Amino acid sequence: MKSRIELPRFEGCFVCGNPQGNPSALQLRSYYDNGIVEAEFVPQVEHSGYPGITHGGVLVSLLDEISIWAASFAADCFCVTRDLNTKFFKHAKPGETLHLSAKVTELRKLITVEAHIINDSDEKIATSTGRFFPSLA
Repeated sequence: MKSRIELPRFEGCFVCGNPQGNPSALQLRSYYDNGIVEAEFVPQVEHSGYPGITHGGVLVSLLDEISIWAASFAADCFCVTRDLNTKFFKHAKPGETLHLSAKVTELRKLITVEAHIINDSDEKIATSTGRFFPSLA
């Protein structure tokens, strides 16, 4: 039995949105399977901060997105970010495939999630630890 679920996308979202709802959207497609949220992303030249280097803000946005989904599945409702601590290890290059994953490490009033980005060479690009809480909206 396959448990992999494609997660919803919201038209105007900067990370998961589509070009019709948000021309600047990253168009990330995320999947949930057995407690882990995964996605792949190929940064383009327009996602650069410096030539040949993907902007760190784009990478943080990707980590935040998959972490929110991991927390939301654990809480059984949509969550929002309280804080997100990110560490960078290597720069990501435009055109390389990035593999993202996130999982809940602590389920309390604040839900703790650890997330990672690696490249095709299995090199660690960035990690994050964040805390999330159910949205009241």
